[in-house]
Amino acid sequence: MLFCRPLMKNKYKTNLVTKMLNYVPNLGWTWEALYKAALNSKEKKRSSEEELRALFDDKISNIIGVFNDKLDEEMCERFNADNNKNFGVTGTVKALILCRLRSSQDYKSIIKDSLFFMGKPRNAYDALNQLMKTSNKIWEITGDTSSGRTFYSKRLILGGVYSSTLAYWLATETRSIDECEDFLDKRLDNVRTFGKISKQSLEVFEKTKQELHSIIKKKYR
Repeated sequence: MLFCRPLMKNKYKTNLVTKMLNYVPNLGWTWEALYKAALNSKEKKRSSEEELRALFDDKISNIIGVFNDKLDEEMCERFNADNNKNFGVTGTVKALILCRLRSSQDYKSIIKDSLFFMGKPRNAYDALNQLMKTSNKIWEITGDTSSGRTFYSKRLILGGVYSSTLAYWLATETRSIDECEDFLDKRLDNVRTFGKISKQSLEVFEKTKQELHSIIKKKYR
């Protein structure tokens, strides 16, 4: 049986960001939302605003990164709880993507807000880095041992598959995760040969970016 090892991370930061999620719907991904979360924290020592900013290197994108790490860990926990057997590479990838979506279902509007924030040009590098972290986590669980160009190709292609499925799920407020399964199957069929950057694979990745931008514009125009 495949086993997904949870991420090791700073517990205080994770707890703080988890509490912050209560304020994001009204305040967005802002320092104000973080300050309010800290004020209502049960921690004995209250951090100053300067200390809170320093905790995340003065970057909101790093706060969103902790949120993404939290979802990755919940993906692992769901995957383990489901006692997933070795379905082969594609089956395992599919199971993990569905676990990631199920871990996200209580945060649908918050994830849209995070996409809007990370979609700004200045956050492009951090956005790609966070996506590749999730993609790499999935590949690690499958036991991938690739290196060099194949290593990066696999993660780029899987990033496109995951992102396009996420975009499809977010596009309609009432769309269930079960309804996304057929869509995900088709995306996986499109890139069945992971690790080979074909013209078709690049088209899938490019289409993904367009779908995500479309969701952002629809919500915020």
